[in-house]
Amino acid sequence: MQRLLPFAFAELLPTKVHEVLAAIGAIFRDLSTRTLKEDVVEQLHENIPILLYNLEMIFPPSFFDVMEHLAVHLPYEALLRGPVHYGWMYQYVRAMKYLKGKAKNLAKVEGSIIAGSLTKETSHFTSYYFAPNVRTRQRAPRRYDDGGVAPTYAVAGVPDIFSQIGRMGGKTKEVWWSSDEDAHSAHTYILLNCEDPFMRYFESLFVSQVQEAIPGISTSEVDKRKDRHFIKWLKSHVEYEDPDYSIWFHELVQGPLAKVTTSPMYFSRGFTFHTYEYGKHRATSNYGICVKGETDFYGILQEIIEVEFPGLLKLKCVIFKCDWFDPVVNRGVRFNKFGVVAVNGGRRYNKFEPFILASQADQVSFLPYPRLRESGISWLAVIKVTPRGRIIVGEEQPLQEEHINEVEEPEQQMEDILLIDPHNHEYEDLPDDTTDDAVEDEFNESDDVSSVEENDDVSE
Repeated sequence: MQRLLPFAFAELLPTKVHEVLAAIGAIFRDLSTRTLKEDVVEQLHENIPILLYNLEMIFPPSFFDVMEHLAVHLPYEALLRGPVHYGWMYQYVRAMKYLKGKAKNLAKVEGSIIAGSLTKETSHFTSYYFAPNVRTRQRAPRRYDDGGVAPTYAVAGVPDIFSQIGRMGGKTKEVWWSSDEDAHSAHTYILLNCEDPFMRYFESLFVSQVQEAIPGISTSEVDKRKDRHFIKWLKSHVEYEDPDYSIWFHELVQGPLAKVTTSPMYFSRGFTFHTYEYGKHRATSNYGICVKGETDFYGILQEIIEVEFPGLLKLKCVIFKCDWFDPVVNRGVRFNKFGVVAVNGGRRYNKFEPFILASQADQVSFLPYPRLRESGISWLAVIKVTPRGRIIVGEEQPLQEEHINEVEEPEQQMEDILLIDPHNHEYEDLPDDTTDDAVEDEFNESDDVSSVEENDDVSE
């Protein structure tokens, strides 16, 4: 509810009604955050009565019961308890379901549960004495198994981008680069994102030489020249037999192999990434990508590529090829006060920068707005995906406003609203001379007729 209410009715209901429902969803989202602040809880305590009043202005009295009133007490309960996960009953309900599943003898339920629990504890204890190659419940791979072991190399100082934990899944294939432009762009991106002091030195040296050669050149033009000429310039400044640089640095500068390994799935950091071709017909969409930075980029995963550099170390790096949406605010991306991020599905990023490192990608899902009729712009709501088995560090910004406007009373009175649907085929216009007196005479006439029929029956 806290994820869907802020955008589900945006195209279906009037703006005032949608904002009230979205504000309710924002309240539950703030109550369910991992970190609670006292000032946010106090603001929640002030906003909830006004929101319930706004609901009473929209919905009929029969809609309200004790559950709607319960929301008034939730901020005070959160202030006493702390974050909501300390008061959730999900883990206890799941534990009870697990214990009930061990009840094989319904005549002796308690004893059956105890016997099943003892059997499990015994098997768990003895599994530690099995050979390492014996697969047990504790040694079974997780559902989102990412391999668990980072690659290691024989020399020190290799950048972290070549030691990321991740596992490719599905049917892998060795293919050639789709084009020389893709190979050049991927090599440039890996060089500029390897976080090495030598590489940072050469990058700054290249930028300074370009600025000296072309005074007054803009930053965008410098970036274009860096994308086109940085690799060739770097090879001319770093000789392959130069002992001042490590062996991994020489192998990285020379470029990757002409063949790469591709797969439809990739497991890393609690996420399961699918390519668009592999996951577009599935019930869950795992091909949405988000890259956080000064400008947030949202896109669709097209290819999962493992790049290998020739040499003694055989450096390997996994990159994603994505189709990016337009990142310009209010043109390709928009934000609302309820924390919903939407992207324009019809606009794309106009620069050729398709590659990112797999370690830089966060997973999102793109959901279309429910609507009654098609519009010219297809906005897609962005839903952030929480990684499984990971502890999230950081705080979410609260969505509460300091002042909430009350819903205005309708100007039209209830008596002036026509409650009969004129499009109904059974609808019938009454004549203009129809009055209350005419209706009263009609009933009196029917009474007289019925009384005459009764007198005839008695005379017979």
